[in-house]
Amino acid sequence: MPDRPAARHGSDLVVDLLMESGIDHVAFNPGASFRGIHDSLVHTSEAPEITLCLHEMIAVSMAQGYAKAAGRPMAVLLHNVVGLQNASMAIYNAWCDRVPMLLLGGTGPKSTPHRRPWIDWIHTASVQANLVRDFVKWDDEPHDIHSVEESFARAIAATRSAPTGPVYLCYDVDLQEDPLPEDLSVGGVGRYPIPSSPAPSPEDLRWIAEQLRAARRPVILAGYAGESPEAFADLVTLAETLGAPVVDTGVRHAFPTTHPLAATHVEDVLDEADVVLALDVEDIDSRLRARYGDAGLSVVNVSLANLKLRAWAHDYQAMVPADRQITASADHVVSGLLRTFEDEPLAAVAVDERIARTTALTTRTREEAQRAARSATADGCVPLERLLIELADALAGTDFVLGGGTNGRLEHRYLPLDRPRQYAGWGAGGGLGYGVGGALGVALAQPEGTITVDVQADGDLLFLPQALWTAANKSLPVLIVVNNNRQYGNTVEHAMKIGEARGHQEDRRYAGAGLADPAVDLAAMARSFGVWGVGPITDPESLAEQLAAAVEVVRSGKPALIDVVTPGF
Repeated sequence: MPDRPAARHGSDLVVDLLMESGIDHVAFNPGASFRGIHDSLVHTSEAPEITLCLHEMIAVSMAQGYAKAAGRPMAVLLHNVVGLQNASMAIYNAWCDRVPMLLLGGTGPKSTPHRRPWIDWIHTASVQANLVRDFVKWDDEPHDIHSVEESFARAIAATRSAPTGPVYLCYDVDLQEDPLPEDLSVGGVGRYPIPSSPAPSPEDLRWIAEQLRAARRPVILAGYAGESPEAFADLVTLAETLGAPVVDTGVRHAFPTTHPLAATHVEDVLDEADVVLALDVEDIDSRLRARYGDAGLSVVNVSLANLKLRAWAHDYQAMVPADRQITASADHVVSGLLRTFEDEPLAAVAVDERIARTTALTTRTREEAQRAARSATADGCVPLERLLIELADALAGTDFVLGGGTNGRLEHRYLPLDRPRQYAGWGAGGGLGYGVGGALGVALAQPEGTITVDVQADGDLLFLPQALWTAANKSLPVLIVVNNNRQYGNTVEHAMKIGEARGHQEDRRYAGAGLADPAVDLAAMARSFGVWGVGPITDPESLAEQLAAAVEVVRSGKPALIDVVTPGF
């Protein structure tokens, strides 16, 4: 337990447990129902660092980004009923993203004589967790202080064990604020180790190895894989051992983007595959689904997805047709295969031929894309490809992580993302408002000298722009590059498709989806929150200079926003 005076109230015990569990950060929007925990955080030395947010969704999004960058959870405090309702969409994002986080709520007082009139009644629920139970791994509401430690230990074990996900604990106001009883015995959560990840059986490893040995064009499809430095390096070694291209789906950062075998945006790789090793991929490529059943295709599906199955939302995606479904950690399978191939290496001639063929293909594809991007122009705006290649140039020589990117993973074509956890992906649940908050969480996890970059859609930014205040308040080195097409692009695209199917003219596609009338001055908005801002930038030729200025601001330890107008649909 931490070296501090004996806890005096229930909330002091909760903070002790946070500290013992290695929780370094707590984010929240204030609420009276957790005032006891708030007070204990403020008055406990070496307690987790507090981050004040202006909306509960921002706090949860920060925890989501932090977990993907740090590989461990942070905590979020959520005010009773209304705070949890505000946070629920962001919690769903985190659930879909398999992100560990500790959500702590307050409620009550459950004792009706202790309640203030009106407010304590409307903010008390019988079972508050019912709001989010369908998209958290576990929840609990301990009814006495003697139950708190084991409940907390179970929550930490649940959120950190694979497949990871958010958990929710709810504490009555009286439980937080009452003095601790003299007979309370605390043994420490360290008595309860985190459960190990499921490992493949020797038979499964032998069978996978046999499939890969017989393959002519093996391909690795990477999902929830490569999350530790060791696992990241192992996947690179396995790809090189097989001579297999790797398609990184982007739910995590599994493979370096500049590696010769990186084939995320390379056409025909999956079409030519005869054996596909799918490493915990929930949303398998439609091209593979269409081909499954062909005599020339074998799919090996390694996944933990069935362990997080729920009936409320269909976040589990369509079932993956495969020759064998293996419930195991993708990283354990990769390391097991490496040991197998070390004992019995593949034929060097076949591997060298695959590597040479894939290298030629990926190099040509990458060079063609980057060459086209450097010369791309458009009337009154900056093509997205040009924006990304100019961003890559501006970041040259800078230690950076990409906290958020484009929906199509276009940044994988242009940015060198070559080390573990250098890319933190997107919100996963499709809920708006994740971008800036998620990037701020990524920034919290970085060592000094590393900047966080957020390629940010304008519609998502405008959903929760007050996240910019937290960036300024914490002086987080985050570069927010707004991909501003002044529309809800997904809606406009759908309007075009359904309009074409129904014979409608295209001139109505922006109705109910356009953000240009009036156009929001995003740079001025950023400055109003205390963030350095510039834009809107509509000329590709001036972009490099403005990006360089923004990068310098962030290198100095301050957040910056650059608004770049990009083409719409």
